[in-house]
Amino acid sequence: MFKKAFLSASAAILVGALTAGSAMAAGYPNKPIKMVVAFGAGGSTDTMARIFAKYAEKHLGERVIVVNKPGAGGELGWTFLANSKADGYTIGLINSPVVEVYPFTRAETVGYSMDDIRPLVNVVTDPGVLAVKADGPFQTLTDFIEFVQSHPNEVTVSHEGIGGDDHLAMMSFANKTNTEMNMVSFSSNAEATAALLGGHIDAFEGNMSEVSAQINSGTIKALAVWSPERLDAIADVPTGAEQNVDLIAAASRGLAVPAGVPEDVYQKLVAASEAVINDEEFKQELVKLNMPLNPIYGSDYVDFLQDSHDSLKAIWDVNPWVKD
Repeated sequence: MFKKAFLSASAAILVGALTAGSAMAAGYPNKPIKMVVAFGAGGSTDTMARIFAKYAEKHLGERVIVVNKPGAGGELGWTFLANSKADGYTIGLINSPVVEVYPFTRAETVGYSMDDIRPLVNVVTDPGVLAVKADGPFQTLTDFIEFVQSHPNEVTVSHEGIGGDDHLAMMSFANKTNTEMNMVSFSSNAEATAALLGGHIDAFEGNMSEVSAQINSGTIKALAVWSPERLDAIADVPTGAEQNVDLIAAASRGLAVPAGVPEDVYQKLVAASEAVINDEEFKQELVKLNMPLNPIYGSDYVDFLQDSHDSLKAIWDVNPWVKD
């Protein structure tokens, strides 16, 4: 999926291409770099992108400008990234398990394939949480499950796009608990959080970092975190497994470039990404936002996404998830 076969017309063309790539890398970057975010402003993907961009400027010596291109659960932004010029001046945030599933879940309409992008580095892996208003009727996960079981399709729960980690988590939750819910899509989890606090939806399914502050302040109550163990950032929130719902769900956020970026430029971006991730000030900013750092570089990140693609494709082939 991620590997393309290239035909070389002649050794002279190949040598010329390599020489041009090396020359480009030597002067790269010499103008601002665009960082595409496929979701709206204010969400965790956007927040991470802006922090990363700030430190990337420090280590690349050039401006990195975040550009939001939300829509279709991230598809519009990733299509833009895939179709951008492969010169190293457009990079983008990619989210797993989302970016790798659209090419088969939306095969008839999707505007990109995974052959069109080249992953650089995974930065964070952010566990999912199911949360409600603190002053609402649900105080435990059991309360929520029992109500939804007796009121099918009445409870509204947010997600950030069909086939995304939020959506897949709730599909798995519904299957494990024999429940039916009304899933509502938002362009960012910041919008979903506002909708929850405004009483427009009954529950929020999203990532821990996006609501940890509200959880700890008491305005939002997390019924469960979908991680193997409790998290230090929200230590009072029980896991699903503690409450007899054996569910693990998380979002991984990383960086990619359009396929075809010169190898020297690609390696320079990988090295710069590693420098950012090892920057103590960057690490501290993520800690403050409760974003769990989980770096996976270059070919290892490619393998990570390939494995995710293969496992989810196997599920899809047997029992495709349906649109809401």
